[in-house]
Amino acid sequence: MELGLGVMGVGRSAVLTAAGAIFIFVSSSYSQNLVQNGSFDANGGSFQGWQIGHSGPGPYSGPNVVSPGFGGNPYYARFTYEQNGNDTLSQDIATIVGAVYRISFSAEDGAGHNFGAEFNFGSFSDNLLSAFAIGPGQWYSGWTNFTFDVTASQLETDLSFNIAADMGSEFGLDNVSVVELPVCQGVAVGRSFHVTVFCPAYPTLLQASTNMVNWVCVCTNMPPYTFTDSFSQFPRRFYRAIVKRQP
Repeated sequence: MELGLGVMGVGRSAVLTAAGAIFIFVSSSYSQNLVQNGSFDANGGSFQGWQIGHSGPGPYSGPNVVSPGFGGNPYYARFTYEQNGNDTLSQDIATIVGAVYRISFSAEDGAGHNFGAEFNFGSFSDNLLSAFAIGPGQWYSGWTNFTFDVTASQLETDLSFNIAADMGSEFGLDNVSVVELPVCQGVAVGRSFHVTVFCPAYPTLLQASTNMVNWVCVCTNMPPYTFTDSFSQFPRRFYRAIVKRQP
């Protein structure tokens, strides 16, 4: 059984509304990863599950799987210089229209600033190189963690990295993960608080806590469903939806 978490906290207040509630979505290390071979360790290090592409007139070499990877991982994807060319690493992810996905990965800028490093998830795009800029003509060359929450608009979403490394550097990629997040909404009605879990379409546990340390299960159901709680019992209470999936 693997878990994905969505957490929502509310305070005791007669004027609390859904717009005033605090929504905190948490990606759990136990969440099911929709990316195939996100750490590039399949078959002793490979690009199994990935598509590799190239653009530009220069000779094509493509990325390599090398060792060691980030955080003790045995492997990572390493992009090196190609004259006037870019390498693309991509994968099609089955998604649900309107569902929220957390995309996370680790990347490194090698020994210096690269020409280009673009990340895409469907229509969402980000220039990864801006995270490595630390001053005029200076760039951080270590590993950096990236996290993006994106709402899917298609039944299949393209996850891609378009990399153009320079001659004195490389670009590394590891721990690529895409997990679906629960979507929760809360609203105060009189002295009660209504928590609605909309998705995903998997059995979901709704848990509550007064301190975000000790949690108790208050409802188990298949989204969408609504749980009603009373303000009068607790001075402050938090809720989280835990998605249970089979591997």
